[in-house]
Amino acid sequence: MISVRIRLFLAGICFLAACSKDPLPPGVFREIQVPVSQDLTSVWFADSLHGVATSGAPWMGGAILSSADGGQSWKIDTLVNTRLECVMFDAAGYGYVCGMDGLVLFRAPGLPWWYTARVDYCWNRGCYFWDRRRGITVAGEGFQGGQIRKIGPEIWLMDTLHTYPNALSGVWYSDSTTVHAVGMGWILRSDDGGNSWTRLNYTGDFYRSVQFVSPSTGYICGYSGSLLKTTDGGRSWQTLRDGGSFGSKKQPFRALWFVSAEKGYVVGDDGLFWRTENGGVDWTPLAGLPETVDAADIFVLGRRGWIACDGGRMFYFEE
Repeated sequence: MISVRIRLFLAGICFLAACSKDPLPPGVFREIQVPVSQDLTSVWFADSLHGVATSGAPWMGGAILSSADGGQSWKIDTLVNTRLECVMFDAAGYGYVCGMDGLVLFRAPGLPWWYTARVDYCWNRGCYFWDRRRGITVAGEGFQGGQIRKIGPEIWLMDTLHTYPNALSGVWYSDSTTVHAVGMGWILRSDDGGNSWTRLNYTGDFYRSVQFVSPSTGYICGYSGSLLKTTDGGRSWQTLRDGGSFGSKKQPFRALWFVSAEKGYVVGDDGLFWRTENGGVDWTPLAGLPETVDAADIFVLGRRGWIACDGGRMFYFEE
């Protein structure tokens, strides 16, 4: 009977072989011009036509960009005096943006402007709102100063604050009460909507992005090249790829997006752009992103996707 170590070794060899293939070009891939030169940090589409992206530079200013034609053209929607880090929309079409100085912005469906919901002293790195009465923001500066804020029962009220020694960078609701937050060597889970949190026993990477495609199936990527998967709602996580220590990263992953439990993408530094079609077992490098760009975020809707990169560069693809 083959030992567990041998099976893991063979799986690792297969993984490396899969990722050593020549990059495949998507059916359509092109750069989209945007009206800013600061780093793009996040992108999200509320529907097939209407998208929002965030940008900015620390302590210098930021912008919200909007598109009404499926991301083919972008305009400056809102200017702020600090860097913005994350945008997302809930199922009802309400939009949320967060960034430095504890900034949280909020937009109702059909309205053209953003309201300032919160301003304070933390550096918000990510946010996720189940609806306009239940949301979580995560914060951190460098590798430390982690914070979790539970927002509600209204968008401008903070219900609970939790602090941690390590920076946090991503958060996601898998259902209305279950939330996962990730960061520097930390994976945290809440079963009560963010009132209390439990640290899971997974370390070894700066976990940057977490996403659930269903209440049971979710994925995490780390900046040293780790890829994790859960099929039991985040109670346990399988290591698809061990990225090693943060100081000796194998692949600089920054963000991932899955359109189903099987098909997903991961992006990162130096033009990294990979796709899986079997739930993360095998990955294929995709061509298109220049090696000179660092990709900060990816959003995919159906067969169309958008990648936000540093230096004010946006890329569009179709498969």
